[in-house]
Amino acid sequence: MANGITDLVEQNVERYQEELLELLAQPSVSSTGDGIEACARSVAGLLDEYGIDSEIIPTEHSPVVYGEKIVDDSSPTVLFYGHYDVQPPGDRERWDSPPFDPTVRDCADCGTSIFARGSGDNKGQLVAHIFALEILHQVADEQNVNVKYVFEGEEENGSTGFHDFLRTHAEKLECDFVYISDGPMHGSRRPTIVYGNRGLLAMEATITKANTDVHSGNFGGPIPNAANDLVAALDTLFDGTHGTLDVLDEDIDLPDTYAEMASTVPVDHEATKSELGLSRLARSEDQTYYERIALSPTFSINGLTSGYQGDRMKTIIPHEATAKFDIRLLPGQNPDKVFTHVEERLTALDPEISVRKLSTFLPMITDPETPYAELIRDAATTTWNEEAVEMPVLGGSLPAGYLKDVLEVPVLVVPYGNPDQNNHAPNEHMSLDNFKNGIETSARVLANLQRQ
Repeated sequence: MANGITDLVEQNVERYQEELLELLAQPSVSSTGDGIEACARSVAGLLDEYGIDSEIIPTEHSPVVYGEKIVDDSSPTVLFYGHYDVQPPGDRERWDSPPFDPTVRDCADCGTSIFARGSGDNKGQLVAHIFALEILHQVADEQNVNVKYVFEGEEENGSTGFHDFLRTHAEKLECDFVYISDGPMHGSRRPTIVYGNRGLLAMEATITKANTDVHSGNFGGPIPNAANDLVAALDTLFDGTHGTLDVLDEDIDLPDTYAEMASTVPVDHEATKSELGLSRLARSEDQTYYERIALSPTFSINGLTSGYQGDRMKTIIPHEATAKFDIRLLPGQNPDKVFTHVEERLTALDPEISVRKLSTFLPMITDPETPYAELIRDAATTTWNEEAVEMPVLGGSLPAGYLKDVLEVPVLVVPYGNPDQNNHAPNEHMSLDNFKNGIETSARVLANLQRQ
């Protein structure tokens, strides 16, 4: 069976590539709603095309696309999660080809790649699981594993509707484990297995002082400056990238192996600094790059808006200022609890500050000793012909914590995106080698599950 999988993926990959290109040409921007409904229909149609029973389930926001191929209730069941929504393309002038006109061309570091918004995040990874089932059917005498698919349409915009969907459709999603392919693989380009994700609390703080901007000379001194006051308030929340609120040291629940695993993830500090044009990394280097991601909550200001932003000078005192910021949380921590403390701190400093919660994701950790990890390690190592890098958490945040909380089963993240995929940025792309290996890895996971 092993050799057959490799050969069959190679024989079919051009057809799979064309299916992906067609899906990438369909915009699906959850923040604006552009193309979401049409893309949901396209994803459901793809499931149907490959013999998977599909349905489109409305939510308060974007619809969820569900599919299943059930052979026997007593057989093992895997649930593949993915998201068909994408980030806005941003400045189209910075794209070398139109974001929704998928283009195949060479990439200096990762070979021939598909360039389009959503190629890596997450359509190129999502479809790998669909194609994998066809490969399984071609190499196995009969399917004896149940396969379910749940693809949401607002992961890039908070997954609010998906959270509600999980609570009302938990029985439909019953499975033995959840398999997620999202995000980039490790920078070494070795196959990667991740056992959790950081939580996310995204917020917006706004402060309003006078009813209009005023001249900084005529009014500077006695008139409060909204920008100054907001920056000063935010400064009390963090030291470097580390949050200063006591609540950020509470409720952390990490397995004994967590810190040890984080310390063994390969990291090249100098390469990271060189790639990003940095003279130094933030904070001291007594922890590795990855240990700081895995072992400490972090605070990040994402954007600041206030006053004059045009050419040259305009000497004013801004009357209003807004900041967007996020806190990444560790397993055991609750985003809603942390939000309460942030809001209390900022409004105590200045009652004219209003704080709004934008989105949350629960942190999540799965025991690396789960038996499903071994069959995934075998599949990934065989496909990529390299030992897998194992990481306790993904740096980014996913709705994986909600899946684990509702379904109470192991959730494992196996990213297929190349590490330089530029997700959320111009010229997003997915390496064709990664696309092909992703399909093969998913097919091998299904084949391994059949043998259990």
